Amino acid sequence: MPPSGFNQRAVMGALEFVKGCYEDLIAEVQSGKHPDFESAVKYELAQLEKALAKVHIDPAGNLVERQ
Repeated sequence: MPPSGFNQRAVMGALEFVKGCYEDLIAEVQSGKHPDFESAVKYELAQLEKALAKVHIDPAGNLVERQ
């Protein structure tokens, strides 16, 4: 059963998104953008941290940039 508030279609969509992210990461390593998988994962984690530091969800449920 999906977490409260999420239907099965939403959970499957999230899993497809994550799958696509990993496929893209493999392609980036294979193309030489990153020297190895560890470097690629560290780069992506830094990108996520940067995004999380800049945005949040407001009381209305909108994704907005922090002031």
